[in-house]
Amino acid sequence: MPNFISEDQIEKGILQILAARMGYRHINCYTADADDLNDRSGRSDKSEVVLLNILKEKAVRLNRKIPEKTIDEALTRLTRPRYAMSPVLANKEVYNLIRDGIPVEYENAKGRNEHGRVLLIDFNHPDKNDFLAVSQLWIKGERYFRRPDIILYINGIPLVFIELKNSNVKLRNAYDDNLANYLSDIPLLFQYNAVCILSNAVNTRVGSFTSGWGHFFNWLRVDDEKEKIERRKI
Repeated sequence: MPNFISEDQIEKGILQILAARMGYRHINCYTADADDLNDRSGRSDKSEVVLLNILKEKAVRLNRKIPEKTIDEALTRLTRPRYAMSPVLANKEVYNLIRDGIPVEYENAKGRNEHGRVLLIDFNHPDKNDFLAVSQLWIKGERYFRRPDIILYINGIPLVFIELKNSNVKLRNAYDDNLANYLSDIPLLFQYNAVCILSNAVNTRVGSFTSGWGHFFNWLRVDDEKEKIERRKI
């Protein structure tokens, strides 16, 4: 049998790789008291999932011609809860805003109305973005607090969710128990989500938050990358 690998060891290993190979900063936001706002995340409310301080700073730098007041209004539009929408449509709407920018109208330096887009990520110059791995972040839902293992942020936007299990625990538990509970209790996090990763170090799977277990695909190891994987047609 493979040696036991704890969830904590897996988390530390992932964070080390993200820092050493991909340039991610790391913040451990764990607090013994879930309500404690002094968790190094910079949030003013534990229900917030976007790191607004980082997002605002990057948005201002990326949109130098757009007035700061207009940028603030655009970010308010981005981060408003979309509970009245289905999770899929809410995610799609936010995805489009992240990809294309938030359409705005503002008064330029000459006093004329101008149309533009508030860009949130510099897709042409990756090094100008902020890459941040946040571990053990308490998020307050309507009824419960939940604490995902790792969330990957780009410019303060939570795009990647990572849930871990000890190596002796079946990986499906991360899907059936943890991911299902998070979707129910902190749905705002998945308004921004692009990818979900589940791992127990022995097996790793990747999918979208709407995927059934059968559509979470195996994360290929380096030795397996050239192997042909039979994928079912959807």
